[in-house]
Amino acid sequence: MTNLVLLSYGSQNEYRRAVLAVLSFFSYYQVGENAPDVRVVLFTDSSEYFAKYLGHLPVEYVILTSAQQTEMMGTVGYRHRIKAVVVGDTLVRFPQDNLLFFDSDTFFTQHPGPLLARIAPGVSLMHTVEFTFADQAQVALPNGKTVNDFNKLLEERPFALSRGPEQFSRRQQCWNSGVLGLAPSVAAYLPDVYQLIDYLYANSHWHIVEQIAFSLVLQTRDVIEPAIDYVYHYWEGDKKVAADALLAETINSDFLALPVGAQRAAVQALVQRLPTAIPAYLAAHSEIGTKQEAITAFNAGRFGTGYRAAFFYLLKVPNDRKFLRDVLYHTKRFIQR
Repeated sequence: MTNLVLLSYGSQNEYRRAVLAVLSFFSYYQVGENAPDVRVVLFTDSSEYFAKYLGHLPVEYVILTSAQQTEMMGTVGYRHRIKAVVVGDTLVRFPQDNLLFFDSDTFFTQHPGPLLARIAPGVSLMHTVEFTFADQAQVALPNGKTVNDFNKLLEERPFALSRGPEQFSRRQQCWNSGVLGLAPSVAAYLPDVYQLIDYLYANSHWHIVEQIAFSLVLQTRDVIEPAIDYVYHYWEGDKKVAADALLAETINSDFLALPVGAQRAAVQALVQRLPTAIPAYLAAHSEIGTKQEAITAFNAGRFGTGYRAAFFYLLKVPNDRKFLRDVLYHTKRFIQR
């Protein structure tokens, strides 16, 4: 058995992305056709939404309350820590099963059977290599420091982990964790992942610390293999905006009225179209990229660039109240520096 694990909460756009992620898997993978057993384990705050779209599939819901989400973020209050806890909880709950976690902002582009078959003790999956830490040395971090300072944090002393003192290096790779394929043996590594997340986030506030912790632990214990040939991951903020608009054209009430076979065909057509449709949508709506430029700059502490991009975005979309609130939030950060 392989558990297909997703985490989806907070908004209808987020739910719709997760629906596509699950349906894209099953548009290729047919339950009962001599394929290994799979089960979806979906951590969410709204099982009702998903039941409408996924009622014909083997789905087990785990309801996450606001209080549980807060607890999972730990004492450091790091939102992406929830993902690591969800992964760990599933490995503990099903100690004999492989696990394939995929972010809600992903979809499968070919039959995932060969991908599932690669998960084994000593072999883990992640989406793709993004960088080595040394290559990012001059990138700014939200706490006003740079990745070079983060690299010094990695290297200044060994970490006391489950295997004893362990030294990390800026020459190691950071993988994207939009996909995590893990054997049951990885459950023993999870305390190390949590420890690294809490320490590194408290000392950097780098929003990708969760994937950094998985990358460091898995590459020092297992062989990591890429899943990028099977899964498209639209993690960037502007791509999410484009994908949300495109998904709403297909994943809707009309879709629910279709027979299951027609739904599968519609999903396959959509996932084949999205890799080119997303950049085309962004090219036709340049203001989305301008907004994302502002958000990225603010998060990295580059306030001049952020305000300049925010100004040009608000000239085109002056009534985006949520974005205005975000600008005010970052203005307070700037004043407090």
